Amino acid sequence: MALQRKISQKFSLFVTSVAFISGFLAFTGYWFKIHLLTGLSGQTSMNPVTALCLTLSGGWLFFYQMRPKIARTLHIYVFLIILISGCFKIIEIAGLSNINFDKWLFFGILNSEEYFRPLAPNSALLLMLCGTVVMNVYRESQSNKLVNDVFKVTGFLVSYLAIIGYIYKLEFVYKIGEFIPMALNSAIGYMAFFTVALIEMPPGGFMKVIGSGHVGGRMARRAIPVILIIPLVFGYLRLEGEKDALFDPTYGTALETAFMVFLVLVFVFIYARRLNQQDKIRSNAELMILESEQKYRTLVNALREGVVYYDSKGIISFCNQSFSKLTGYKEDEIKGTSIFDLFAQEDLKEKYRQRLENGGLEISDVFEENIKTSDGNNIWVSISASPVYNDSGDLIAALSTVVDITERKKQIEDIEAFSASAAHDLNAPLARIEMIALLLIDSAEGQLDEDNVELLTAIAGITANMRGLLKDLLQFSKLGITGNVKGYVPATEMVKEVVEACRDFNPVAEVVIRHLPVVYADRSMLKQVFTNLISNALKYSSKKDKPRVEIGCFEESGKMVIYVRDNGAGFDMADASKLFAAFQRLHVEFEGNGMGLPIVKRIIEKHGGKIWAMSKPNEGATFYFTLN
Repeated sequence: MALQRKISQKFSLFVTSVAFISGFLAFTGYWFKIHLLTGLSGQTSMNPVTALCLTLSGGWLFFYQMRPKIARTLHIYVFLIILISGCFKIIEIAGLSNINFDKWLFFGILNSEEYFRPLAPNSALLLMLCGTVVMNVYRESQSNKLVNDVFKVTGFLVSYLAIIGYIYKLEFVYKIGEFIPMALNSAIGYMAFFTVALIEMPPGGFMKVIGSGHVGGRMARRAIPVILIIPLVFGYLRLEGEKDALFDPTYGTALETAFMVFLVLVFVFIYARRLNQQDKIRSNAELMILESEQKYRTLVNALREGVVYYDSKGIISFCNQSFSKLTGYKEDEIKGTSIFDLFAQEDLKEKYRQRLENGGLEISDVFEENIKTSDGNNIWVSISASPVYNDSGDLIAALSTVVDITERKKQIEDIEAFSASAAHDLNAPLARIEMIALLLIDSAEGQLDEDNVELLTAIAGITANMRGLLKDLLQFSKLGITGNVKGYVPATEMVKEVVEACRDFNPVAEVVIRHLPVVYADRSMLKQVFTNLISNALKYSSKKDKPRVEIGCFEESGKMVIYVRDNGAGFDMADASKLFAAFQRLHVEFEGNGMGLPIVKRIIEKHGGKIWAMSKPNEGATFYFTLN
């Protein structure tokens, strides 16, 4: 394909040079009064206005093909000169003006009738067509392209007929009435211009068919040169045969007809065979595609996971049997419907619709949602959605696998409910143990030695820590079964409240609060996130000489990222995987039970966000999180 385009460009440049040289030679002939250069026949010469316009249009065509930016800048001046020249000459020919535009333009050069002939009407028409084609070349509407196509073909045929007239020596073909005939070099120059215009300029519907890469376009491009040349040759031979009395006109007509019929039959045979070959190739390709599609369908239908394919608007075009079974709908019932209609919650429909249409779908994006089945029940599913792009990188569709996780959700909820119940039931005896230890210390004051008092105090402290741990466990377990009550929360005001409440962890620390956005989240859960992160930052920077904590945000990839940064103990990034695991502690020298960050992570995930951290030992840590 690239080779064909290269050949086409070389051909276009060659034909462009024909248009330019034909005009330039005639213009030079007038300028230096070399009559031989103004025409190719002894009787007709190219008009100087035609010579100027062909030189300009040929030169502009070179820039159009080789230096498009320069051509775009010059085209307004070129088409104005050509179009105005054509209009003036039409007015002169119609007898409405007597200004002798060409003599006025070339005053001092055309001072002798020997070197001058008025412009022919058909040449003036071609000038106007040429100027209009250049004028419309950058107009993108289909109507302008269609008009340009008609003008290009008309200009080509008029100039082609004039050349035929010269070849056949039929003056009436290139001469209109008593007016001056069109010069042969003018006809050649015009035909060269319109040939390049047809090949290189943006086509409308007419030329798109001929210029297409399909079988019809390729056949047309091969046939057109033969159609233009061979009948011309046959006609010339017939006229020469009649002129030399080799046969009479009747026999010449019959002979030419027989040759043309033979030519048409040859063409029909050649292209019928080519079409048969193309049809065979297409049939084989369709068969291979059908077999491949059948294998693909068999494979996809054998999957236990549901598979659904939908376009960028969410309209489903394919689903496998597992997806039909999961939702309770037949494949024919699902096709053509919107994937978003399956979501149980109305707010989720619009959320995911905007996300898909705005190209916000990430590779292997996995989320859990509640969807409706055909019997009216709701089930929990895990959806893994992958985007599908075209060659231009535009999102055109998405492919999702869907797995029923309803039973797993129930099991997790049962376990979390049991954990919450156990944590609550264990809290009561621990509270009594703590209370008894404290009562013994108060009631037996002076009766116990210091060792016994320390033991009782240790018992009270241990039970208090146990109660705190159970409280965090209870909160952690409840996060799995409680829903979000979302609303718009001014994060800056919330952070200020949390900082004041956590001041006891590090009263001397410098706390910098940058401007934070209003976020859509569960207020109590978001407050817990800030409380855990800010209290950790204050606690782990308490041993620094100048402790500093900063809370702020920034935008990245269209998402708002909130951060909490400190200059405290930090940690090794090799241990980053342990940060959000329950009961994992990287710094035993600081108090804690290892449940703060797991709680933060679960809250962030319930909001559809992500949390991560960056740190170096003894250089502080920064925790980042997003909310969807």
